[in-house]
Amino acid sequence: MKELPIPQRLILTDILKKFLKRHHPKHSEIDKDLAKRWAGYWGERALANYVKELPQEKYLIFHDLELQLNGIHFQIDTLLICQNFVLIIEAKNISGTLYFDNVFNQLLRINPDGTEESFEDPRVQCQRLHSLLRRWLVKNGLNMLPIDHLVFFKSANKTILKSNPNIRADFSKVCKGRDLFNKIEDCDRRYKQVKIDLEKINEIGKLILSQHSPKKINILETYGLLEKDIPSGVMCPNSTCSQIPMDYKKGKWICPKCNTISKNGHFEALLVHFLLIKPTITNTECQSFLHLPTKDITQKILLSLNLQTTGQTKKRMYHQWPNPESYFILEENHIKPILCSKKVPPCVSP
Repeated sequence: MKELPIPQRLILTDILKKFLKRHHPKHSEIDKDLAKRWAGYWGERALANYVKELPQEKYLIFHDLELQLNGIHFQIDTLLICQNFVLIIEAKNISGTLYFDNVFNQLLRINPDGTEESFEDPRVQCQRLHSLLRRWLVKNGLNMLPIDHLVFFKSANKTILKSNPNIRADFSKVCKGRDLFNKIEDCDRRYKQVKIDLEKINEIGKLILSQHSPKKINILETYGLLEKDIPSGVMCPNSTCSQIPMDYKKGKWICPKCNTISKNGHFEALLVHFLLIKPTITNTECQSFLHLPTKDITQKILLSLNLQTTGQTKKRMYHQWPNPESYFILEENHIKPILCSKKVPPCVSP
């Protein structure tokens, strides 16, 4: 099983919100996008919790899978593989009254004030993923199983699904909450014939894991931002202060505003530099970014982090921790405390 991670784009967007200069005009756009990304994550997490109830000996389960086909990146929320079929499941987490427009293939939300919002029809999205996965399997010589797909809506109570009764449309591939299990059982009944043995399933699973390749994200470019939009320096860890920069004195970071002390504030600051600005830094760049008094202190801090280096003396370049490690550090120190505090929206609300 490939477990559900916290998406890298969500982590980067959250970090960007925290470190972007105050009162920057992009804050409202970032806040809106961040709410959608948290809602998407909660939808995927709800789906992952349901899928845990499936027999592990029968299904290979992959969450947040990213593959490439001829330079095209495509992401699948959850993929199930068994001896009879492959099932793509896309999670949606949108509250309110949702109307499937089968003429223009869009999903409309009717807000309490009568206004409407348009979303991409998730059935069309699944059909595209279906086609891309089929071609990917063919390209890798593994086109042995029939593929099906489902759209899963997280909220059984806060989401109302409607369509035009005068237009015939197929909703057999749409479900809410625990109805997911009925849909999977339908697949079991429709695809009764065993197509491959367990050894072949494991071969497919290993290939999929080896080919999982998250698309590189330049979050500053996404929002049309520049390096200068990210303030340099260590941020005060006191959430009621968040002063940037802190002062470095006698091996400690001291906030000039609230006098909070931090011993390793440079750690987060450099991680933010690596993920938001660029994945390398020189001694001179680090001294400037952290507002350190001398090159010797800067070198001592950089060496203490056990970063990979290239080049010698003045041309020495320090490289960020490998991507999985960098994101794991942020998950543990920034994102998971947010999750525990429950200060994130449960769904995309009107």
